[in-house]
Amino acid sequence: MKTTINNLICLLLFISFSLGATAQSVPDTTRIAIGIDAGLPAGNISSRYILSLGASVRLDFPISKRSYITGSVGYNNFFLANGATTTQQAILNVPMHSLQTVPLKLGYKYFLIKQFYVQGEAGETLLLNKTAQYATKDYAFTYSPQIGMLLKLKKPHNYIDAGLRYEGVSSFYNDKDKYSFWAIHISYAFNL
Repeated sequence: MKTTINNLICLLLFISFSLGATAQSVPDTTRIAIGIDAGLPAGNISSRYILSLGASVRLDFPISKRSYITGSVGYNNFFLANGATTTQQAILNVPMHSLQTVPLKLGYKYFLIKQFYVQGEAGETLLLNKTAQYATKDYAFTYSPQIGMLLKLKKPHNYIDAGLRYEGVSSFYNDKDKYSFWAIHISYAFNL
């Protein structure tokens, strides 16, 4: 886990420093977006969890007029569905708990037109309540394609960033029980 995070940080620093000269000519600057996320579980977990709510912080580093390297961290809480009894905890007659995760991702964002972008991120999701979930792993591989819009506000260099993403998370167990979901996010973004 530490090795993977260290490798991701080293990769981001390498890209940042190697593209520093290019970034000097880019008209936009580094941008931070702080927002809320809401999602609907999909696939294997849709019978267990009904909704996910969370928050996220994303850093966008420009590498050209339309391209950005992104880094994001968030928090997601998956709320239990009524009558959720499809895990080993239910078999043991132990009450199920909500799922609490922290996704850590790096990615690439490209503006197709002035305000509309596509983005892809990958990284790892940390499981905060491993013991309560009877999980065998602390973290799992995560990927997340996304589309969105960046809307300018009246105040210069301030934006509303809104988007839709699919997030696929590998299993926290030694099986194929993936934690995937569809989510929308709305965030307040500003240039540094």
